[in-house]
Amino acid sequence: MKLSACEVRPLVEKGTAVLTSPPHWIPSDLATDAPLLGNGDLGAVIGGDGAKQIFYLGKNDFWTQAHLAQTPQQRAQRLLNQEGRRSGTRIVAAGWLAVEIPQLKGCDYYCEQDPYLGEVRGRYRSAEAAAQYTSFICAEQNTLVVEVENTGECRLQLHFFTMPGLYETAEVYGYEDGVREDTVWVEYPAEPYSLKGGRWVYWNITCDRPAQYQGNKMVGKGGFFSLEPGEKGHIFLTMLSDLDAPDAKEQAYRLSVAARSEWETLRQNHRNWWMDYWCRSVVETGDETLDSFYYASLYLLASATRAGKVPPGLFGPWITTDRPKWTGSYTLNYNYESPFFCLYSANRQHLATSYIEPLLDIIPIGKLYAREKFHRPGICLPVEIGPWGTVCSSIFHHQKTNAAYCCCNIFMHYFTTLDQEWGAKAYPFVREVADFWEADLVWEQDRQRYSVVGDSLHEEYWNDRGEKNNTHALGLVRMVMKGILQMSEELGRDAEKRDKWKHILDHIADFPVFERCGQKVFRFNEDSYAWRDGANGSSVKFIYPFNCIGLDSDPELLEIARNTLVQKDLFDNGNAFCEYTAMCARVGRDPQLLYDKLIEQCHLRAMPNKYIWHGGGGIEDACGVPNGINEMMLQSHENVLRIFPVWPKGKDARFANLRAYGAFLVSASIVGDEVGEIVVESEKGRSLTIMLPWQKTEVICSDGRRFMTDRARLTLETTPGESIRFIKGEPDKK
Repeated sequence: MKLSACEVRPLVEKGTAVLTSPPHWIPSDLATDAPLLGNGDLGAVIGGDGAKQIFYLGKNDFWTQAHLAQTPQQRAQRLLNQEGRRSGTRIVAAGWLAVEIPQLKGCDYYCEQDPYLGEVRGRYRSAEAAAQYTSFICAEQNTLVVEVENTGECRLQLHFFTMPGLYETAEVYGYEDGVREDTVWVEYPAEPYSLKGGRWVYWNITCDRPAQYQGNKMVGKGGFFSLEPGEKGHIFLTMLSDLDAPDAKEQAYRLSVAARSEWETLRQNHRNWWMDYWCRSVVETGDETLDSFYYASLYLLASATRAGKVPPGLFGPWITTDRPKWTGSYTLNYNYESPFFCLYSANRQHLATSYIEPLLDIIPIGKLYAREKFHRPGICLPVEIGPWGTVCSSIFHHQKTNAAYCCCNIFMHYFTTLDQEWGAKAYPFVREVADFWEADLVWEQDRQRYSVVGDSLHEEYWNDRGEKNNTHALGLVRMVMKGILQMSEELGRDAEKRDKWKHILDHIADFPVFERCGQKVFRFNEDSYAWRDGANGSSVKFIYPFNCIGLDSDPELLEIARNTLVQKDLFDNGNAFCEYTAMCARVGRDPQLLYDKLIEQCHLRAMPNKYIWHGGGGIEDACGVPNGINEMMLQSHENVLRIFPVWPKGKDARFANLRAYGAFLVSASIVGDEVGEIVVESEKGRSLTIMLPWQKTEVICSDGRRFMTDRARLTLETTPGESIRFIKGEPDKK
């Protein structure tokens, strides 16, 4: 269904964040409450006020790499035998840009973070002056544009200056800078000794006003210019890394200089990108708060990740310290995977295509761990990795499931798009995971089952032997075996392995159950502790995102799952927000409760920039609202489309172009508790099964087929590009 900007814009603009006081959590080794800009590679956190506005610059590919000074033998020895926490690769701050206007000292503060235009606007007024800032990072070019307009009655004097590394830290090692033809340039290595293979960033700043450039200062090189009342000036900073171009330093100079005359084109291209992004799908929830955070969250995710670029770590490109918590890593036991979940259902999977790159790069290290640490084939990974085959921390926390967890996104991406090229690229990682578990599972002849032995459900520091058959591991093994069976058939790979994989899938141990508070619930594991109050969602992830239970499951199993989720009550949990509403929707919990709890979390845990944060990680919390809403509106993981399967009564709502398993785009509405017309577009021409909400349905296919049906569950064969409309039919007259 084609969506127009006129239709989408009013909805997306509900996600505008309004800040009326300067941010407090900046610099921060965690999330920040400041206005945020980004293009999925370069990010800016905007601190200060109108008198001194600071743009803290981060880049998704700017990481230190601990192994660069080691031989391969030394590196292997360290990875296998030294579990120094946070002693490996970590992401670090790239630099900063400051803009000073002395006449605005003591100004008031008003700032808008506009998701539709992808820009931040600030209005500032002091006793003697006034100015408006409009800032954006070009969506398709690593150029930060800062527009300053003099909205007062006196001349403004502007000073802009920059430095690498941490803000207000003069002791920065290894950088060089200077002035070149009305620009200031900086080059900065992530490794202070310029080790081979280390990352470099290069940037230039300039402006489109007559300016005096200052290159002889020890720190803070920049320039000066003035603005008369009513005049505008633009500052341009272009930052590239050695991964962006072989001549990144020269390219950064050229792009910044070109921006002086082409900035209006840059802004229009930037806005066109964001308009196209917003027109990929649309959702209305019937609640202003949920609509607001739905689109604000999708703005943050689009600002944090982009195809063809290094994927974001825990805090995206918004890095304001050289020591971010948990190294800012790809934390594989949920944080790395979770931000992407809602992008698949929201038809924005194109942003997530680079997710697989760090996983393919880490395969040799995963094989090393599997072979030397566990004496198994395939791959096994520690909790924290980085890009380019690096490790941030060699600690496993007695969890063998981290590599398997990574397969969640591979299956979501592939089965919702059926993109054969991407699937073929990702398949080798899945195969290595399956090889490990095929060897590691324990076959119990007397019980005719496979068991998981020696894995820990939670991050354990003291349990040397692990557990038996914890629900987390059992769910992942099921997911991996089911997923690789389907992928191998789709891609024509490994036919000789399918019988074994199916035997594992058919004989993996059941999820352990016990009675608690008068109800049957799932145990955490089979042989040690059954339950932990206050624990995170690891014990129920087999429901979602591992897709082991859904509305088609055995009713008794569904009841046990609902009991477990009720007793765990993870709506406000530090690690579970990104997944918990979707878990509850998958088993049909009270939809009004889910709806109300999402609203509650928006009010309880959101910062002024509409970044929801629970403290357990980073950008994955931006997935919580869109992920939960999408699953309440549309479910398809069992290859059955369910329209508004878990939606509260009395809430009018609609969605257009949500993405379903089987590569279908689905649109529908609900008014007065009655579902309106449903439209399904088939991208790949696969068989479609849909649950119909009416006693009688008229089916109209774009290929000319048209008929009535009274089936509640209908299966149709489709063709690529076909569109099918489902309309409520008139009941038969008695």
